[in-house]
Amino acid sequence: DASAWIIDSGATDHMTFDPMDFSHSTPPRRTCIANANGVAYPVTGAGTVPLSPSLSLSHTLLVPTLSNKLMSDVLSKKIIGRGTKRGGLYYLDDISKGAAHNMHHQSRLLYLAIVGL
Repeated sequence: DASAWIIDSGATDHMTFDPMDFSHSTPPRRTCIANANGVAYPVTGAGTVPLSPSLSLSHTLLVPTLSNKLMSDVLSKKIIGRGTKRGGLYYLDDISKGAAHNMHHQSRLLYLAIVGL
């Protein structure tokens, strides 16, 4: 499912290919992003992506040539939702309805409780 978010421990930023995901747009801080193989992809925008009423991804990059939406690794000790492992990738399935959280690129990020670990 291309609309699902994949949790990527190697991603430096949250990234989406869909401009309709953004609730607020800002100029991107970079013009391209490279994958692990060194292939560069153009960044055409940035902003805030709401995932639920209580969770937004700040500083998300718009990378139209991506085939999946990527959430960068999350490190703090608050559960924000559940994910499922499918084909070696972890997909965000369900977001916690707890207190509002805003995931900032520079801050310690929230971690996910992964189903099946």
